[in-house]
Amino acid sequence: MLAEAMVHVGRRLVRNYPPLGREYFARRVWNGFRYDTSSLGGPEIRDNEQRVVDLITKYGQDAGRTLEFGCGPGVYLAAVATHTPVPEIVGVDVSAKTLEVARRRVNDDSRLRLVNGDFWADLELGKADVVICANAIHHLGRVRDVIERLMSFVRPGGVLIGNVWTMDHYHEYQRNVHGEMRHLGRSALFLANAMLLRASDGRAHWGSYRSQILYAKEVDEVLRGVGHEVLYRSNTRYLSGFAVRR
Repeated sequence: MLAEAMVHVGRRLVRNYPPLGREYFARRVWNGFRYDTSSLGGPEIRDNEQRVVDLITKYGQDAGRTLEFGCGPGVYLAAVATHTPVPEIVGVDVSAKTLEVARRRVNDDSRLRLVNGDFWADLELGKADVVICANAIHHLGRVRDVIERLMSFVRPGGVLIGNVWTMDHYHEYQRNVHGEMRHLGRSALFLANAMLLRASDGRAHWGSYRSQILYAKEVDEVLRGVGHEVLYRSNTRYLSGFAVRR
């Protein structure tokens, strides 16, 4: 189909360039209602959310500190607060508005510290026994670069818990959420942005390339390349999850 062809070409053009979505996400508070209640994607999103919560519960029992990047409205911060005795919980997000939502969700737990800042900035965060980045890695940069940086925050013997959206059934999901014509238009904008980005060697970017979406087999290659012990892998229809020990 036409959308598939445009995205395929666009992905090849931008594969060496990181996505740029900082300003877009900094202005927004994530509202998953439209996505979580879609007839096709909703059950899987909830299933993957529970998978992350289960991993947090498993690996967070003996942790002295957890650190979540792209914490959004605090779904997983709340899971840490509810299901583990961790004495220090840190959440980082580029959106100040969404951090206020997270604070309310966790009920101002005294263990919680929220940091408003960019993932790539030096925020003096230190290291943690459990580092979490769910539903955000693909927005923060090239997936391999992001995972390598995330691992630098994990204490020796600690665990990184994360997931990424995958390309395997991407078009099915996008059509279900946005409709055929809007998905086609979004695909055309992505291709146009990719062509401009490639022609300018990464200098010209208007924001329609905000995520690097990989196929599940590419995620496996990235995790093997990072060189740490993979404790858990899951490939569902739309997302690929993992836990990696440093």
